[in-house]
Amino acid sequence: MSDNENKQWFEQSQQDRERRRSRTGGKKPANKAPKAPADPSRRKNQPERSTKPSGKRPPKPSQPSKSNPAAGPAVPPKDAPSGNKQGKSVNQGKHGKPGSKPAPKNQSKKPAGKPEGKKTDNKVNKKPNPKNEPAPIPQAAIPLKGEPEPKEAKASKGSNKPTPNEMRKKSSRRKALMSSVVAVTLVLAGVLLLLFVVHHLFDYFAVKPNLEFVTNGSIEHTIGARAIIVRDESVIVSDHGGDFVTQAAEGSRVAAGQSIAMVVPADMQTVVDNLRNTQSQISDVQQELIANGSADGADVIYSDINQSLTPIINMLRIDSMNGNLSELSSYASSISVLLNQRELELSDIDLDDERLRVLRADERGYESQLQNRASVINASEPGIVSFKLDGLETVINFEVLLNADPGTIRDYIDNAVGVITSDLVVEAGDNVARIASNQEQYIACFLNESDAPSSAFEIGSQHTVIVGSEGLSIGKCIVQRIQPTSNGNYLVVFSTTRYVEDLLDVRSADIEVVITETRGLRVPISSLVDPDYSRGVATMYINDQGFCSQIGVLIVDYDREFAIVKPMGDGSVPDLQTVYITNPSSVSPGDQVG
Repeated sequence: MSDNENKQWFEQSQQDRERRRSRTGGKKPANKAPKAPADPSRRKNQPERSTKPSGKRPPKPSQPSKSNPAAGPAVPPKDAPSGNKQGKSVNQGKHGKPGSKPAPKNQSKKPAGKPEGKKTDNKVNKKPNPKNEPAPIPQAAIPLKGEPEPKEAKASKGSNKPTPNEMRKKSSRRKALMSSVVAVTLVLAGVLLLLFVVHHLFDYFAVKPNLEFVTNGSIEHTIGARAIIVRDESVIVSDHGGDFVTQAAEGSRVAAGQSIAMVVPADMQTVVDNLRNTQSQISDVQQELIANGSADGADVIYSDINQSLTPIINMLRIDSMNGNLSELSSYASSISVLLNQRELELSDIDLDDERLRVLRADERGYESQLQNRASVINASEPGIVSFKLDGLETVINFEVLLNADPGTIRDYIDNAVGVITSDLVVEAGDNVARIASNQEQYIACFLNESDAPSSAFEIGSQHTVIVGSEGLSIGKCIVQRIQPTSNGNYLVVFSTTRYVEDLLDVRSADIEVVITETRGLRVPISSLVDPDYSRGVATMYINDQGFCSQIGVLIVDYDREFAIVKPMGDGSVPDLQTVYITNPSSVSPGDQVG
């Protein structure tokens, strides 16, 4: 670099410093002004300095170029050769010719950092600047510390396009945000769905209130006992031995002189088997025709018999669940009697069917063969016939129950069989049938004073006797005899004309005698809320226009299952139009129930 160029560069630097000081209010900037480039010849003779940076230093200003003269004097690169090939300072004239023009007066002032008394050796072998090296940044373009950044620089930064890596990061962040939103939405939807399902499952499995109307009924207080059942009966004896074949249904009414059975010799066993097989086929055809609706009046017969079978079946189920099998034979006998009665009534129905006509013709043929060889048994008097005997038919009767010693009657009760059975094979001289000639039967039992006072059973008073094994409740049983015995017991004999056919094959049974009976508005015990039986008050939940409401009631009477209630005070509820809740534990007052 020539002396003239150094001078220009120094003056430009001085102007830049003055301009910056004016901007900062006269304060000296933190960074010192850059020094003039050192003489390459001198730097060549000096030892190399440590390359370790001593601190932050501002970059050196660049020389002004032709395209940007405001950038200041250009600083030649270190490796750029000097304009004077001989290493001397030569001034060129106006036309570019060299001359010996004297140095200016201020030439004695040397730039800072350049030693005096030595000439600059510009003849230095330097390598050229590579083409790919970025151009030096002008010193004026670099803002000082605390100086605001030029608007052009901000605009140039904002106008830069994002790099592919930045675009990928931005896309990843956007995808992560969308995934988070979707996950949160799915979780919320799952929670709402779970709450919906739990709510409906709770409603489905929750106990719902049961509603019923208040009805009239009665409550009976009973006392249990073992009883013997006696009828006035006549016995029929067979003169021959053999297979016993009945011709009248068990428990049916017969006329005097009517054929009720046959005693068949042993060599006629094949005919007996054929007759029973034919009768079974007739029953099957009848059932088929009735099921197809071809028998008028059969529905009425089935309905009547089913009503009689229902209580027996219910008692059989209860005993089976409780493990009580002592009455099974009694249940079987009662069911058999009812089924035989049904078959007898169905046989009277005129069924217009060719198969029945053929089977009945075969039945008459077999019966004719048996009658020619068998001994026919006829009814001795009108009445109800039974082919089940226990040997007490001629021993105990109504007169015995009225006059015999209580101890004797106690022995009959203890030794009597529950259900009387019959035999299919008889011997000559055996009793084969019995006929109850009247419509009256007698029930004898022993009761205790601690359970019921004997004064409650006066002669002629009426009471209800329940035969649980048969599902019968026999009302208006008249007291015929009452006699005290030892240990606080007393004998009671009842008479009745009801259900004689149903109890024809029963000799002894467990009964319940009704002591007292109360009638009124009857509700289940389970429908009472906080009942106080000592005071006779309770609360009930009722349906009041679709909502649960509570009312107070008075308990008139109660047993293990039901209670007789009435309104409290001057109230009119409950009545027969009141709808009450049978399971009050499922609701609370104010809840919606309908």
